[in-house]
Amino acid sequence: MKLGMPALLECGSLEENALLCAALGLDFIELNMNLPLCMPDRLDAGLVRRISRETGIGFTLHLPEELEPASFHAAIRRGHLACCLDAMDWAAAAGIGLLNMHVHNGVCFTLPGGRTWINEAHEAEYAALLHEAFATMYERASALGLSLCIENTCNFQLPFVRKAVDALAGFAPFRLTWDAGHDARTGYLEMPVLMAHADRIAHMHLHDCANGSDHRPLYTGEVPINERLAFARARGLSVVIEVKTEEALRASVERLRRERLQGG
Repeated sequence: MKLGMPALLECGSLEENALLCAALGLDFIELNMNLPLCMPDRLDAGLVRRISRETGIGFTLHLPEELEPASFHAAIRRGHLACCLDAMDWAAAAGIGLLNMHVHNGVCFTLPGGRTWINEAHEAEYAALLHEAFATMYERASALGLSLCIENTCNFQLPFVRKAVDALAGFAPFRLTWDAGHDARTGYLEMPVLMAHADRIAHMHLHDCANGSDHRPLYTGEVPINERLAFARARGLSVVIEVKTEEALRASVERLRRERLQGG
């Protein structure tokens, strides 16, 4: 198991993030492409390799959260798929072996009878578009030796999303990210889907959740942190302590150290 941190908004450079990562004794940094600092067209792949070589710190890559390569709009679909493929090429050049991404619910309409997801109303077409997009992405990932992990984002419990995830499991390169805080936020409704594919979980986002508020420091909410770490340790997962500030990150790392000393 390796423990890492997300690239933080308050850290103004990759070097600053790396210094913090090293100071905390963590193994890697997850670069988030929603941060301008981490966008491939602004971040030199050679710099990432050099920092990794000089510090021993590794990197993973979080694709933009707004990506929707199964959009019903052909132009959006083409653009978002191209973004994914370009990110994979850049990651390979930067020496990054694991990428994380979301599968979107799509647009929701509120009707007199309740909320309706457009992807669910047109589920057959959505499933076909998603299959086509991931076939292309998995082919590129396999050619480059990358792991492309789909993260649960409080949506795996939706029937049409579960069916889509189950269908994607038919691809040999299919991998998942278990976001423990998101799962808790749903009242653990995502757990059945995650456990159905437990052997395909390659990555974890670990943060706490209390009263519907996630991305909290570890051990400040309801997530069974030690159980999640035991799962990750047994499978050799990479685990991002996915809090959003340096203060929360330092508090989480310090609490983890205390738990280890106490045999937790």
